[in-house]
Parts: sequence; structure tokens; C-alpha cells
Amino acid sequence: MKRLIFIFAALIFISMQAHAWTSEGFIIDFNEKWLIDDAYNRAMSQAKKDMQRGGASAKDSGPSVKTDPLWTGAQRVINGRFFAGGDDVLDDMVNRFPRDQRTQARQALTQIIGAFNDSVEKLYGVPKENVATGMVALLAGGYAAYYNKPFPEKYVKPTYEQLGAYLRSKPELFKSDADEKLRSYQKSVGVGMMLQMLQQEVQKSSKPSDVAELKDAGARVYRAVLNTEPERVEFTSSGIKFR
Repeated sequence: MKRLIFIFAALIFISMQAHAWTSEGFIIDFNEKWLIDDAYNRAMSQAKKDMQRGGASAKDSGPSVKTDPLWTGAQRVINGRFFAGGDDVLDDMVNRFPRDQRTQARQALTQIIGAFNDSVEKLYGVPKENVATGMVALLAGGYAAYYNKPFPEKYVKPTYEQLGAYLRSKPELFKSDADEKLRSYQKSVGVGMMLQMLQQEVQKSSKPSDVAELKDAGARVYRAVLNTEPERVEFTSSGIKFR
């Protein structure tokens, strides 16, 4: 997703600050727990088994945006903050930062998610405010972190189509309220894009300890979301294949 990263060039100071946050353990440790707890990620943890036996893994552009069960609903922004059900959806992420960093953390995450929403459909032909799109951003972030290189752009849409088809085949996921989908999307995009921005900074510095820390974060994403190691996941023109 290198073209999207270029859009964030003006936000480079954010990624530099984010690196400091990550080194202190707040981003990675908190979100590993969230990754495991998230309902949509729990569903994806079975994907390796289901897709290998020919489950819902074919390309599928899905229904129209507002009839798609993966649509999160329009994201409300009030005074620069995302809201759902009366609550700021970023609160539980932001509150994991030290108190004196929370204002900057909220600003960083809000700008990252906003820039993603403004650009992702035009650049990659996948919808914003969609759980599957958020999951692609998260996996792309894990890929960038683990391999210390950008996620291949040509695989964004095929992966979205495959994951969308798979998640739509799980109707039990959509019994909860829409706020859960929105929270999942926001966190997926926030963490995924933050990891991709961090990778750009780490690649420049080439500091071995930073490379190792980021690689570990990427591995945690794949273990929590797909229940497998990154080396066993291959991105292709037809979506994900498991080795």
C-alpha cells in the first residue's frame, strides 16, 4: 500500500512519535490483546482450515456498499473525533497511552484513519467503512512490519474480495450492533496503517533492535488474526493462500 503511505508524507512526524510509543510497548502490547478479542478476527482464525477445504474463498465484489453486512455505517466525526453510539471509538486505544501523550495519540490516529478513508477507494477500488477493508489494512500492516517492506499493492483488492466473501458466509457475526463493526474497522485501520508508517521509518534507520521489534509485531498480527505464522501466508492475485 505504498501509494497510500505517500499520502501520509505530511504526517511523518506522527510516525516518528509512534515509534517512540511502540518502543514503550503501548501500541503492540495493547493491540495484541484486542486482535485476539475482536469478533471478526476470531472468525478469521478459522480461515486457514475453511479456505483450504474450499470454503468461501472465491473472489466476490460483494453487494452494494450500504446493503453489505460488512458496512460499518457512516463514521461520525464531531470536533475531530470519531463517534459511535455516543462514545469516541478510539477511547480504548488512546487511553492505553501515557496521559501526557493521549492528545497527540488521538490526533495521530484520527488523521491516519481520516486519510485512509479519503483515499482507499480511489487508490485500490475497495470501499471505506467496511470490515474486510479494515482487515486488509491490518494484514498489510503486519506484512510490512514482518518483512520490513511495503505490502504489494496489486494484492489489496483480491485480498479484500476474498476476505469479504469469507466473512459474509458467517451470518452469526452480524447479530451484534453496528458499533462493533465500526470499532473493529477503526482499530484495524489505525493499527495497520501505523505499522506501515513505522516500517517506513525503521527501513530508513535499519537499527537492528527496531527491525526485530517490528518483525515481532508483524508476527503477532498473523498469529492473532489468522492463527498461523507469517511465512505460511501467501498473497496472490486470487487472495490468500496458506502454505
